[in-house]
Amino acid sequence: MSLSRLARLFKRPAAALFIVALAVLGGCNLKSGGFVISKPAHLRFVNALVDGGAISVNVAGNPVAAGIPFEGITSYLDINSGNQEVQIVANGTSVIYDQTFLYVDDARYTFVVYGTSASPVVQLLSDTVANTPGSDVFVLRAFNAAFASGGVDVYVTAPGVPLDNQSPNFSRVGVGNSTFFASINAGTYQVRFTVPNSKQVIYDAGSVTFNGQVAYTVLAYTKGSSTLLNGAILPIDDTDPAFVANSRLAQFKLVHASPGTGPINGFVDGVIALANIPYQAASSYELLSAGAHTVTIETVATPGAVIASAQPTFAPATDTSVVLTGTPGATSALVLNDTNLPGSVGSARLRFVNVASNVGPVDVYVNFAQRASNVAPNTSSGYQEFVDGTYTVTFNVAGTTTLLLNLPAVAVTAGRTYTLYLVGTPGSLSGALLRDG
Repeated sequence: MSLSRLARLFKRPAAALFIVALAVLGGCNLKSGGFVISKPAHLRFVNALVDGGAISVNVAGNPVAAGIPFEGITSYLDINSGNQEVQIVANGTSVIYDQTFLYVDDARYTFVVYGTSASPVVQLLSDTVANTPGSDVFVLRAFNAAFASGGVDVYVTAPGVPLDNQSPNFSRVGVGNSTFFASINAGTYQVRFTVPNSKQVIYDAGSVTFNGQVAYTVLAYTKGSSTLLNGAILPIDDTDPAFVANSRLAQFKLVHASPGTGPINGFVDGVIALANIPYQAASSYELLSAGAHTVTIETVATPGAVIASAQPTFAPATDTSVVLTGTPGATSALVLNDTNLPGSVGSARLRFVNVASNVGPVDVYVNFAQRASNVAPNTSSGYQEFVDGTYTVTFNVAGTTTLLLNLPAVAVTAGRTYTLYLVGTPGSLSGALLRDG
């Protein structure tokens, strides 16, 4: 445009205003869609993808976070507000989320990644708080990312208060659901989750301090237990760091896989916990405090005579199997970490454990196709998925076609997790199929 033409336009008030607006906009950062950016938006990422490894995040094609491990939580990361593409990659290769969304100036958001590598879920939570809490008050909401749960009740009580006569702060929080924000006086509280409409505690954070004038999200997620959950506390500000609030609970069961040994009892730190377990059977899971414990095993017939022991550290919100193996006079306790996740729709999960005496490593065939190789004595294969049904399972001497055991009718039910134990001695082998989750 010529200078003379521009000068004539300045004589027109509307045109002058238009030119001033252009000058103002020229000093701003314009994004796609014509939005003027005055402040960045703030994104936080939580990795609760139980078996998917680390995740990384790209925004508008540029990396903003990498190597976020399971249970990892980032601080709020600043991005340009407006329409932005967010891409989340699991385990370095699998794109599990790729969406463009309008992020508002100075607003806060939390991405929660959960589920399994086979069925990942990404949920975007708006961290907008309508009313800032007062100096002596905090506000709290709950979000359930425990994809295998049937929902949770959430209790926030004074430390040590029994739940018998308490009502939950949030009831029946379903998977993928977020509650409203509730106002609570600032202070130290015990946070617990229970099975809906019951007092069965499946998560106990112990004492957690909540500061005034802060909004929080309490996050429920699974680490692979059949029942127990873990939790994280996510403040919605830049001052208080988010953190995993590990449960004080774990659980274990006792498996009897020692041929020639009578029924057994299990003790934890010298106190009877499980009793009268026969050969090729398992107890149900028993709660205990997370951390290191001594587990000892005795036969029912000879109380006081320890035949095996182990000193495992029970991780918070996890399941463990302690397996009695070996023959009389040479028994030991094998500790297995159980991952009781549901399989894909229509499928069960199954692993193979070699606790037979004096047979060496084995190969495992399902319907005559090899599914596990060189499973050494007192070790486990990984979990595998099998469609609901009945299978022929055979165990061979590793690396050969020499048959050790043929099981023609191993039945598994969709949605459940099993362990198939190879037990016994040469010439007297058998398979014990036990349900874990």
